[in-house]
Order: sequence, then C-alpha cells, then structure tokens
Amino acid sequence: MFKRIIGVFLSAVILGLGVAVLNYVSLNQRESDVYYLGEGVYFILTLWVYLLFYLVVVVPSSWIIDKSRKRFKKTTITNQYFIGIALYSLAGFFLGTVYNLLMGSTQNYLNNFIETLAFWFIALFLYFQVLWVLERGFLEKVLKREKSVL
Repeated sequence: MFKRIIGVFLSAVILGLGVAVLNYVSLNQRESDVYYLGEGVYFILTLWVYLLFYLVVVVPSSWIIDKSRKRFKKTTITNQYFIGIALYSLAGFFLGTVYNLLMGSTQNYLNNFIETLAFWFIALFLYFQVLWVLERGFLEKVLKREKSVL
C-alpha cells in the first residue's frame, strides 16, 4: 500500500510538471493586456486535481488490474511488463470512454474525445511505470547504495 501511495504522489508530480511545461507561454509570444500563469502556478493548480484523480480512480482500478496480472507471474519479466502495459492501456482507454460518455455533452467533438482518451491513457501508463519501478525494488537499491557510501 505504501508503494501505491508513493506511486500516486510521484505520478501526480510528473503529470503536473508535464502540464505546467506544456501550458507555459514564453515571454516573446505573450500578448499585451493578457494575464498568463507561470509554470509554478500551473503546477500547484493541477497537482491537487491529479492527486485526487489518482486516489479516487486510478488506485482502485490498479488493484483490479493487478489481481488479473497475478495470473501471469510464471512468465518472464519482459512478458509481465508488456502484459501490464496492455492491461493499463486498455483500462485507460476504457475509463476515458466511460468518462466521456458520462459527461455526455451534446456537441461531443472527435478531438475532445481523443484528448480525453489520451489523458486517461497517459495517466494510467505513467502510474504503471512508476509502480513498475517501485515494485522492482529500484528505490530500495538506490537507498542502500547511498547508505553504504555514507
């Protein structure tokens, strides 16, 4: 459970930083008399939304996905990785479609639908990557190495 909480926090921070960098408008492209938010403000404003999103939606769905992934423990690490990517990607596309249908706007444009699917896919894919690194004990190996150096 502790690894999932760390995974939620790291995924939210990475996604928040990505959105902040993508939404930043450089000084030479800004128009006069228009207020633009900085990267820090974007990061702070989006971080709490992503934390809530990961805690409410992604963690419960990852428990379900990981239960189905346990059936493939006998396969190689590479196969487990690609099975995890496939399951998390399918879950991202499924949840994005359900979200889009539940929001049900009367003018549902294709680019909005694709953008929603991409967001859910990236969010779940990023969470899987962070969990994969944490599950493999990479963090413990780095901390042990630092303790031995000190």
